Amino acid sequence: MSSLDVILSADFLNESGGLVFPDIALETIAGNARVSHRFLDAYHAEYLPEQLTDADVLLSLKPKVTAASLDGVTRLCAIGRFGVGYDNVDLKTCTEHDIAVYITRQAVVRPVASSIVLLVLAASHNLVSKDRLIRRGEWVGSTRVLGKEPRGRVLGTVGLGNIAREALRLLAPFGFAEMLAFDPAVSADDGVRMVSLEELFSVADYVLINCPLTAETRGLIGERLLRRMKKDAVLINTARGPIVDEVALTRVLEEGAIKCAALDVFAQEPLPMASPLTALENTILTSHSLCWTEELFRDMGREAFAGTLAVARGEAPANVVNPGVLTRPGFLSKLERLRSL
Repeated sequence: MSSLDVILSADFLNESGGLVFPDIALETIAGNARVSHRFLDAYHAEYLPEQLTDADVLLSLKPKVTAASLDGVTRLCAIGRFGVGYDNVDLKTCTEHDIAVYITRQAVVRPVASSIVLLVLAASHNLVSKDRLIRRGEWVGSTRVLGKEPRGRVLGTVGLGNIAREALRLLAPFGFAEMLAFDPAVSADDGVRMVSLEELFSVADYVLINCPLTAETRGLIGERLLRRMKKDAVLINTARGPIVDEVALTRVLEEGAIKCAALDVFAQEPLPMASPLTALENTILTSHSLCWTEELFRDMGREAFAGTLAVARGEAPANVVNPGVLTRPGFLSKLERLRSL
Protein backbone atom coordinates (compact mmCIF):
# COMPACT_ATOMS: atom_id res chain seq x y z
CA MET A 1 0.00 0.00 0.00
CA SER A 2 1.48 3.31 -1.09
CA SER A 3 -1.54 5.62 -0.66
CA LEU A 4 -4.56 6.18 1.53
CA ASP A 5 -7.48 4.38 -0.10
CA VAL A 6 -10.79 6.22 0.17
CA ILE A 7 -14.13 4.79 -0.90
CA LEU A 8 -17.36 6.73 -1.31
CA SER A 9 -20.84 5.22 -1.08
CA ALA A 10 -22.62 4.41 -4.32
CA ASP A 11 -25.45 6.88 -3.66
CA PHE A 12 -23.16 9.74 -4.68
CA LEU A 13 -23.65 8.48 -8.25
CA ASN A 14 -26.71 8.46 -10.49
CA GLU A 15 -27.96 5.56 -12.62
CA SER A 16 -25.53 6.50 -15.41
CA GLY A 17 -22.52 6.52 -13.11
CA GLY A 18 -22.21 10.32 -12.98
CA LEU A 19 -22.20 12.44 -9.84
CA VAL A 20 -25.65 13.23 -8.44
CA PHE A 21 -24.23 16.35 -6.82
CA PRO A 22 -22.22 18.70 -9.04
CA ASP A 23 -19.56 19.48 -6.43
CA ILE A 24 -18.49 17.35 -3.46
CA ALA A 25 -15.05 19.01 -3.28
CA LEU A 26 -13.17 16.22 -5.04
CA GLU A 27 -10.66 18.88 -6.06
CA THR A 28 -9.53 18.84 -2.43
CA ILE A 29 -7.64 15.60 -3.07
CA ALA A 30 -6.99 16.02 -6.79
CA GLY A 31 -3.32 15.53 -7.56
CA ASN A 32 -2.53 14.29 -4.06
CA ALA A 33 -0.37 11.24 -4.59
CA ARG A 34 -0.96 10.09 -1.03
CA VAL A 35 -4.72 9.71 -1.51
CA SER A 36 -6.66 7.62 -4.01
CA HIS A 37 -10.44 7.36 -4.20
CA ARG A 38 -13.17 5.35 -5.85
CA PHE A 39 -16.95 5.06 -5.67
CA LEU A 40 -18.63 1.81 -4.75
CA ASP A 41 -20.38 0.39 -7.78
CA ALA A 42 -23.32 -1.18 -5.95
CA TYR A 43 -25.74 0.39 -3.48
CA HIS A 44 -26.84 -1.59 -0.46
CA ALA A 45 -28.96 -0.14 2.32
CA GLU A 46 -26.44 -1.78 4.66
CA TYR A 47 -22.77 -2.02 3.73
CA LEU A 48 -21.40 -5.48 3.02
CA PRO A 49 -18.03 -6.39 4.61
CA GLU A 50 -16.47 -7.05 1.20
CA GLN A 51 -17.17 -3.46 0.21
CA LEU A 52 -15.08 -2.13 3.10
CA THR A 53 -12.22 -4.61 3.32
CA ASP A 54 -9.67 -2.72 1.23
CA ALA A 55 -10.41 0.84 2.39
CA ASP A 56 -8.70 3.14 4.87
CA VAL A 57 -11.50 5.72 4.90
CA LEU A 58 -15.18 5.43 4.01
CA LEU A 59 -17.10 8.59 3.06
CA SER A 60 -20.76 7.76 3.42
CA LEU A 61 -24.13 9.26 2.64
CA LYS A 62 -27.14 7.02 3.43
CA PRO A 63 -26.20 3.34 3.91
CA LYS A 64 -26.07 1.82 7.38
CA VAL A 65 -22.85 0.68 9.03
CA THR A 66 -23.74 -2.28 11.25
CA ALA A 67 -21.89 -4.97 13.15
CA ALA A 68 -22.42 -7.24 10.15
CA SER A 69 -20.91 -4.58 7.84
CA LEU A 70 -17.65 -4.65 9.82
CA ASP A 71 -17.34 -8.39 10.23
CA GLY A 72 -13.72 -9.20 9.35
CA VAL A 73 -12.92 -5.58 8.43
CA THR A 74 -9.56 -4.74 10.01
CA ARG A 75 -7.98 -2.05 7.84
CA LEU A 76 -10.67 0.66 7.93
CA CYS A 77 -9.50 3.62 10.05
CA ALA A 78 -12.24 6.24 9.71
CA ILE A 79 -15.79 6.78 8.48
CA GLY A 80 -16.79 10.29 7.42
CA ARG A 81 -20.54 10.92 7.45
CA PHE A 82 -21.82 13.58 5.04
CA GLY A 83 -24.14 15.35 7.50
CA VAL A 84 -24.49 15.56 11.27
CA GLY A 85 -26.75 12.58 11.94
CA TYR A 86 -25.05 9.28 12.69
CA ASP A 87 -27.93 7.13 13.87
CA ASN A 88 -27.27 4.87 10.86
CA VAL A 89 -23.79 4.02 12.18
CA ASP A 90 -23.18 1.49 14.95
CA LEU A 91 -20.76 3.59 17.02
CA LYS A 92 -20.09 0.88 19.59
CA THR A 93 -19.01 -1.62 16.96
CA CYS A 94 -16.94 1.02 15.14
CA THR A 95 -15.08 1.77 18.37
CA GLU A 96 -14.48 -1.92 18.98
CA HIS A 97 -13.03 -2.15 15.45
CA ASP A 98 -10.80 0.92 16.08
CA ILE A 99 -12.67 3.06 13.55
CA ALA A 100 -13.20 6.77 14.16
CA VAL A 101 -16.55 8.13 12.98
CA TYR A 102 -16.64 11.83 12.13
CA ILE A 103 -19.30 14.18 10.81
CA THR A 104 -19.43 17.36 8.73
CA ARG A 105 -20.66 19.50 11.57
CA GLN A 106 -20.29 23.04 10.20
CA ALA A 107 -21.44 22.50 6.63
CA VAL A 108 -25.03 21.66 7.51
CA VAL A 109 -25.75 24.51 9.91
CA ARG A 110 -26.82 27.27 7.50
CA PRO A 111 -28.68 25.08 4.95
CA VAL A 112 -30.77 23.30 7.61
CA ALA A 113 -31.45 26.55 9.48
CA SER A 114 -32.57 28.17 6.22
CA SER A 115 -34.91 25.23 5.61
CA ILE A 116 -36.46 25.77 9.03
CA VAL A 117 -37.07 29.44 8.18
CA LEU A 118 -38.67 28.35 4.90
CA LEU A 119 -41.07 25.99 6.69
CA VAL A 120 -41.97 28.57 9.35
CA LEU A 121 -42.92 31.07 6.65
CA ALA A 122 -44.65 28.51 4.42
CA ALA A 123 -46.81 27.38 7.33
CA SER A 124 -47.49 30.96 8.43
CA HIS A 125 -48.68 32.08 5.00
CA ASN A 126 -50.45 28.85 3.99
CA LEU A 127 -48.16 28.52 0.98
CA VAL A 128 -48.83 24.84 0.27
CA SER A 129 -52.58 24.93 0.90
CA LYS A 130 -52.97 28.00 -1.36
CA ASP A 131 -50.98 26.22 -4.07
CA ARG A 132 -53.30 23.21 -3.80
CA LEU A 133 -56.40 25.42 -4.04
CA ILE A 134 -55.09 27.24 -7.12
CA ARG A 135 -54.34 23.93 -8.84
CA ARG A 136 -57.93 22.88 -8.18
CA GLY A 137 -59.23 26.10 -9.75
CA GLU A 138 -60.36 27.57 -6.42
CA TRP A 139 -58.93 31.08 -6.88
CA VAL A 140 -61.49 32.91 -4.76
CA GLY A 141 -61.29 30.27 -2.06
CA SER A 142 -57.53 30.65 -1.87
CA THR A 143 -57.84 34.41 -1.26
CA ARG A 144 -60.01 33.76 1.80
CA VAL A 145 -57.44 31.56 3.52
CA LEU A 146 -55.67 34.04 5.77
CA GLY A 147 -52.24 33.40 7.19
CA LYS A 148 -50.95 34.28 10.62
CA GLU A 149 -47.51 35.91 10.82
CA PRO A 150 -44.70 34.96 13.22
CA ARG A 151 -44.78 38.56 14.50
CA GLY A 152 -45.75 38.66 18.17
CA ARG A 153 -45.91 34.88 18.51
CA VAL A 154 -43.83 32.36 20.48
CA LEU A 155 -41.14 30.13 18.95
CA GLY A 156 -39.90 27.01 20.71
CA THR A 157 -37.12 24.56 19.89
CA VAL A 158 -36.50 21.08 21.24
CA GLY A 159 -32.70 21.06 21.22
CA LEU A 160 -30.43 24.10 21.20
CA GLY A 161 -27.39 23.06 19.22
CA ASN A 162 -25.67 24.85 16.36
CA ILE A 163 -28.53 24.41 13.88
CA ALA A 164 -31.18 25.57 16.34
CA ARG A 165 -29.16 28.63 17.31
CA GLU A 166 -28.65 29.59 13.67
CA ALA A 167 -32.36 29.11 12.94
CA LEU A 168 -33.29 31.34 15.88
CA ARG A 169 -30.81 33.97 14.70
CA LEU A 170 -32.29 33.96 11.20
CA LEU A 171 -35.85 34.07 12.55
CA ALA A 172 -35.26 36.83 15.10
CA PRO A 173 -36.00 39.72 12.68
CA PHE A 174 -39.55 38.41 12.15
CA GLY A 175 -40.49 39.82 15.54
CA PHE A 176 -41.33 36.86 17.74
CA ALA A 177 -42.60 37.83 21.17
CA GLU A 178 -40.45 35.17 22.80
CA MET A 179 -38.08 32.33 21.99
CA LEU A 180 -38.09 29.19 24.15
CA ALA A 181 -35.87 26.11 24.24
CA PHE A 182 -35.72 22.74 25.92
CA ASP A 183 -32.28 21.15 26.07
CA PRO A 184 -31.00 19.25 29.13
CA ALA A 185 -27.42 19.97 28.04
CA VAL A 186 -27.89 23.76 28.04
CA SER A 187 -28.55 25.75 31.19
CA ALA A 188 -28.88 29.22 29.69
CA ASP A 189 -28.56 31.02 26.36
CA ASP A 190 -28.81 34.73 25.54
CA GLY A 191 -32.19 35.72 24.19
CA VAL A 192 -33.71 32.28 24.78
CA ARG A 193 -35.74 31.20 27.80
CA MET A 194 -35.02 27.62 28.87
CA VAL A 195 -38.21 25.77 29.79
CA SER A 196 -39.53 22.26 30.34
CA LEU A 197 -40.87 20.23 27.44
CA GLU A 198 -44.35 20.55 28.88
CA GLU A 199 -44.21 24.34 28.99
CA LEU A 200 -42.68 24.58 25.55
CA PHE A 201 -45.46 22.53 23.95
CA SER A 202 -48.15 24.41 25.87
CA VAL A 203 -46.89 27.92 25.05
CA ALA A 204 -45.13 27.83 21.66
CA ASP A 205 -46.90 28.70 18.43
CA TYR A 206 -44.13 27.02 16.46
CA VAL A 207 -42.35 23.93 17.81
CA LEU A 208 -39.07 23.10 16.06
CA ILE A 209 -37.46 19.67 16.51
CA ASN A 210 -33.68 20.16 16.55
CA CYS A 211 -32.32 17.33 18.69
CA PRO A 212 -30.37 14.26 17.53
CA LEU A 213 -31.96 10.82 17.42
CA THR A 214 -30.67 8.83 20.38
CA ALA A 215 -32.05 6.14 22.66
CA GLU A 216 -33.29 8.96 24.91
CA THR A 217 -34.99 11.01 22.18
CA ARG A 218 -36.59 8.16 20.21
CA GLY A 219 -40.33 8.68 20.66
CA LEU A 220 -39.69 11.71 22.88
CA ILE A 221 -42.55 13.66 21.32
CA GLY A 222 -45.63 11.56 21.95
CA GLU A 223 -49.36 12.13 22.09
CA ARG A 224 -49.26 13.61 25.59
CA LEU A 225 -47.04 16.49 24.44
CA LEU A 226 -48.72 16.91 21.06
CA ARG A 227 -52.09 17.40 22.73
CA ARG A 228 -50.65 20.23 24.81
CA MET A 229 -50.11 22.28 21.66
CA LYS A 230 -52.33 25.20 20.73
CA LYS A 231 -54.96 24.60 18.07
CA ASP A 232 -53.21 27.04 15.71
CA ALA A 233 -49.68 25.79 16.48
CA VAL A 234 -47.24 24.36 13.96
CA LEU A 235 -44.85 21.42 14.43
CA ILE A 236 -41.69 21.47 12.28
CA ASN A 237 -39.35 18.46 12.20
CA THR A 238 -36.13 18.64 10.19
CA ALA A 239 -34.14 16.43 12.59
CA ARG A 240 -35.13 12.74 12.57
CA GLY A 241 -38.54 11.15 12.11
CA PRO A 242 -38.53 8.67 15.02
CA ILE A 243 -38.15 11.51 17.55
CA VAL A 244 -41.87 12.13 17.02
CA ASP A 245 -44.53 9.44 17.46
CA GLU A 246 -45.81 9.53 13.88
CA VAL A 247 -49.01 7.60 14.63
CA ALA A 248 -49.93 10.04 17.40
CA LEU A 249 -49.04 13.03 15.22
CA THR A 250 -51.22 11.71 12.40
CA ARG A 251 -54.13 11.32 14.81
CA VAL A 252 -53.70 14.87 16.11
CA LEU A 253 -53.54 16.26 12.57
CA GLU A 254 -56.58 14.28 11.42
CA GLU A 255 -58.56 15.76 14.29
CA GLY A 256 -57.38 19.28 13.47
CA ALA A 257 -56.03 19.60 17.00
CA ILE A 258 -53.07 21.64 15.65
CA LYS A 259 -52.79 23.82 12.56
CA CYS A 260 -50.25 21.77 10.64
CA ALA A 261 -47.03 19.80 10.63
CA ALA A 262 -44.10 20.52 8.31
CA LEU A 263 -42.01 17.36 8.05
CA ASP A 264 -38.75 16.71 6.22
CA VAL A 265 -38.14 13.44 8.10
CA PHE A 266 -40.23 10.36 8.83
CA ALA A 267 -40.31 7.15 10.83
CA GLN A 268 -39.83 5.21 7.59
CA GLU A 269 -37.95 6.64 4.63
CA PRO A 270 -38.85 6.82 1.82
CA LEU A 271 -42.28 7.75 3.14
CA PRO A 272 -44.73 5.06 1.92
CA MET A 273 -47.35 6.32 -0.50
CA ALA A 274 -49.95 4.65 1.71
CA SER A 275 -48.97 6.80 4.69
CA PRO A 276 -52.01 8.70 5.99
CA LEU A 277 -49.82 11.81 6.19
CA THR A 278 -49.90 12.09 2.39
CA ALA A 279 -53.70 12.41 2.38
CA LEU A 280 -53.84 15.25 4.91
CA GLU A 281 -54.28 18.85 3.79
CA ASN A 282 -52.59 20.22 6.93
CA THR A 283 -49.15 18.80 6.20
CA ILE A 284 -46.08 20.01 4.34
CA LEU A 285 -43.98 17.00 3.34
CA THR A 286 -40.47 16.94 1.88
CA SER A 287 -38.05 14.09 1.26
CA HIS A 288 -35.34 14.50 3.94
CA SER A 289 -33.59 16.73 1.45
CA LEU A 290 -35.05 20.20 1.91
CA CYS A 291 -31.64 21.53 2.91
CA TRP A 292 -29.86 19.83 -0.01
CA THR A 293 -28.20 22.57 -1.99
CA GLU A 294 -25.11 22.77 -4.17
CA GLU A 295 -23.41 24.74 -1.41
CA LEU A 296 -24.29 22.12 1.21
CA PHE A 297 -22.64 19.26 -0.67
CA ARG A 298 -19.64 21.37 -1.60
CA ASP A 299 -19.09 22.31 2.03
CA MET A 300 -19.77 18.83 3.38
CA GLY A 301 -17.23 17.52 0.87
CA ARG A 302 -14.65 20.02 2.05
CA GLU A 303 -15.12 18.94 5.67
CA ALA A 304 -15.19 15.25 4.82
CA PHE A 305 -11.99 15.42 2.76
CA ALA A 306 -10.31 17.58 5.38
CA GLY A 307 -10.84 14.65 7.74
CA THR A 308 -9.50 12.29 5.10
CA LEU A 309 -6.34 14.35 4.66
CA ALA A 310 -5.85 14.41 8.43
CA VAL A 311 -5.96 10.61 8.46
CA ALA A 312 -3.52 10.55 5.55
CA ARG A 313 -1.11 12.52 7.76
CA GLY A 314 -1.60 10.02 10.55
CA GLU A 315 -3.83 12.36 12.56
CA ALA A 316 -7.33 11.95 13.94
CA PRO A 317 -10.03 13.83 11.98
CA ALA A 318 -12.04 16.64 13.53
CA ASN A 319 -15.60 16.16 14.81
CA VAL A 320 -15.24 12.53 15.90
CA VAL A 321 -18.48 11.33 17.51
CA ASN A 322 -17.02 8.21 19.18
CA PRO A 323 -14.12 9.92 20.99
CA GLY A 324 -13.36 6.82 23.03
CA VAL A 325 -11.67 5.37 19.94
CA LEU A 326 -8.99 8.07 19.88
CA THR A 327 -6.90 6.49 22.66
CA ARG A 328 -7.33 2.86 21.65
CA PRO A 329 -4.04 1.16 20.74
CA GLY A 330 -5.56 -0.35 17.59
CA PHE A 331 -6.68 3.03 16.26
CA LEU A 332 -3.34 4.64 17.11
CA SER A 333 -1.57 1.79 15.35
CA LYS A 334 -3.61 2.46 12.20
CA LEU A 335 -2.68 6.13 12.29
CA GLU A 336 0.99 5.26 12.75
CA ARG A 337 0.86 2.96 9.73
CA LEU A 338 -0.65 5.72 7.64
CA ARG A 339 1.83 8.27 8.95
CA SER A 340 4.64 6.10 7.71
CA LEU A 341 3.40 6.06 4.12
